[in-house]
Amino acid sequence: MPDSNIIKKYNASNIHVPSSMLNWMRSNHAGETGAVWIYMGAKCVFWNKKIQDMSKEHYETENNHLIVMSHILPKNSHSKLLILWRILGFGLGFFSALLGYRFFCVTIQSVETFVEEHYQEQIDFLYKNFTSFELLRVLKKCCDEEVEHQIDAKLQKGNVKNNSFERFWSNLIGSGSSLAVNISKQY
Repeated sequence: MPDSNIIKKYNASNIHVPSSMLNWMRSNHAGETGAVWIYMGAKCVFWNKKIQDMSKEHYETENNHLIVMSHILPKNSHSKLLILWRILGFGLGFFSALLGYRFFCVTIQSVETFVEEHYQEQIDFLYKNFTSFELLRVLKKCCDEEVEHQIDAKLQKGNVKNNSFERFWSNLIGSGSSLAVNISKQY
């Protein structure tokens, strides 16, 4: 789908980013960059068809989000550390996929749980402050699609509770994601 169709699909044509949202939007752009590269890294584990299928499907959505965030956020406001977010995303996707489908699903569920909370915080802020309902709609649509990925990963890994290592890994992903957001808001 050409970029202009994606921009229209998300109703993101003429959105101005309020100054109060600039740092958040920088972190969203950086996060969507990392998400695209998670799936690029996972695709390198070409011998696992389930990982390939999930990566292909989720990659398309994350790439759409990246196109939208790139369109909304002025280019001079993009994170100066995009190469780092690409490397870390690729590494996370590749490493977790190497450890198998279930572990990859645990990783995706953990990432998307964090992303849902991150987007919801922004949605709540915009709603509470009557700032930009156009931006609110875009973030809500992106958040809803991230939740779909979270649910997909949870269903695919099965109803078995995470073991102690998976819980540790999930907490590590949450802490790392929080650190990445705080850094990307500044740089």
